[in-house]
Amino acid sequence: MSKFTIFSSFWLKVLALLFMALDHVGLAIISFFPYARGIAEVSNVLRGFGRLAMPLFVFMIVEGVIHTKNIKKYLLRLGIMAAIISIFLIIITYVKFDFDTDLTVLTGAGNIFLDLLLIAVAIFLLKQENNYLKLLILLPIGISFMSFFAKAYEFATGDAVLWYPNWLYLQYDWLSMLLGVGFYLSYKFSDLYIELTTAKNGMDKSVWEANGNYRFLVNLVSILILIVVSVFYYLFRYIWPQGTFWDAGLQLLAVFSGAFILLYNGKRGYNAKWFQYGSYLFYPVHLIIIVGICILISGGL
Repeated sequence: MSKFTIFSSFWLKVLALLFMALDHVGLAIISFFPYARGIAEVSNVLRGFGRLAMPLFVFMIVEGVIHTKNIKKYLLRLGIMAAIISIFLIIITYVKFDFDTDLTVLTGAGNIFLDLLLIAVAIFLLKQENNYLKLLILLPIGISFMSFFAKAYEFATGDAVLWYPNWLYLQYDWLSMLLGVGFYLSYKFSDLYIELTTAKNGMDKSVWEANGNYRFLVNLVSILILIVVSVFYYLFRYIWPQGTFWDAGLQLLAVFSGAFILLYNGKRGYNAKWFQYGSYLFYPVHLIIIVGICILISGGL
């Protein structure tokens, strides 16, 4: 199956960045031009493509934690970006701007880098051999649920939650956390499958790795986890409608990101320094550009 795995982590990151940018363009135009003709349809299409971004980012975070040689630097980069985005959210929350646009859609959306940071911490803890350290995974999981309940309360009542400020909101809460843990466990499930079938087919893990089928197996299990988690989120609206912030039907489109995960070859690919840091800076820079363009256009209308 190795001939089908053609995407390195570089290309998965590029695709994730592209889908994220489309998502934010869709969010911006419906926020700045809500009454423009056909804008809702255009926004929904762009946001539909945007649903493919989060699973790819989470998948690559898990891969990054598993394979990084310096976990401290990896977590530090994510932490710095999470802090920068939180500062940006604080500014647009408390500073009064001289244009007639409601930015609460941005401030209430959450900080995706907080999602990624907490997922990275959770996977790092799961990798530890000490069971007491593994139990510390309850901290990042607990924070993801705190963010979820705070947003659910605000969504249901319209009142601000003073004990959990919106600039500490995660973007996907337990959904991204569950995906991250699931993607990590896809390795464990794959190893278990190989162990159970070795006696039958005579192929141990080294044989699977040598012919490239191990990577393909992990990808397949990851896709199954993505489908299960996405369908569960879709059905969750029937359990607790106030706890479903994203359009559940639209969010279900996230399963299509599995097509790219299936083609992942486990290799780093192009990894120049400018791209490493540029992929982090892309998030705040492209947001500033999109919002800036929308402000200029709306001011000229």
